Amino acid sequence: MQSADGAWRSSTYGAFRDGRALTPLVLRALAGDAEAAEVCRKAAEWITGQGAAILEEYPVHHAAAILEAAPLCPGLAVPAVFARRKLQELQCPRTGGWSYSTVAPPATGELAPMQQANLAATTMAVDGLKSAKLEDAALFSCALAFVKSCQNFGIGETTFDDGGFFQMPDDPARNKAGQAGKDNRGVMCYLSYASATADGLRAILHCGESADSPRVKAAVKWLEKFRWGAVGGKNAPADLCYYTARSLKVTSKLCPAVKSVPEDALVAAREEDGSWKNRAGEMREDCPIVATALAVEALPA
Repeated sequence: MQSADGAWRSSTYGAFRDGRALTPLVLRALAGDAEAAEVCRKAAEWITGQGAAILEEYPVHHAAAILEAAPLCPGLAVPAVFARRKLQELQCPRTGGWSYSTVAPPATGELAPMQQANLAATTMAVDGLKSAKLEDAALFSCALAFVKSCQNFGIGETTFDDGGFFQMPDDPARNKAGQAGKDNRGVMCYLSYASATADGLRAILHCGESADSPRVKAAVKWLEKFRWGAVGGKNAPADLCYYTARSLKVTSKLCPAVKSVPEDALVAAREEDGSWKNRAGEMREDCPIVATALAVEALPA
């Protein structure tokens, strides 16, 4: 599926056909695999040849993937410098989180919807910056404050205090699992779901939260109840995806109490041609390249 020039291109989505959208994602999945060394070399060469243009679209996704792959792929040394700088520029100075915006958020004034920080983008950025071994206590402290604001913890009501995470405060549309109801202060709470909880747990650990803190324990307890492949429930549609599987696997490296998706469940979901594909298109996992890259990362080492 790799093009002759070293990039990966989607036959499912036109927006993913220029190579920039998928090549960093696939390279991250393959980096470090001895059998894929030549494939990775070509991909890294292609990414390097794009210069700063590789970060013009989906900058948080691409910068994070490049930084995570870079320690295992020497050919990414130059793009990694640009990627780290880009992530530092894109952190919102007011919330401490990251959004999907392609430009740095303004220090004052109203934020456009795409400039509003969310948990997934913030976790991606933190993953990348930690892989780059960035030492910036203030940056991670600000990020931690935002991530904590996305956890159902410390509300003081057992109805809502389940320890799980949601995508972002004050946005019913982008909190995929939906609303949980208003607490005794009249503040809307959101249902926790698995991909957000795996992301949130990993992010607070990366940002300095102690492994034995009540927040961490509460998130682990929530994830203990999650079962891959469960059908039904308000949060099922958001959970049944390879992004979730990958997030659980990566989080388990920081927190062994978190269980990865069983290998047999992942293998059983493979297509006849050896790829993976999610029937739901919400996460763009109906593109086999996207789903397969995430599934490969979710498999046991």
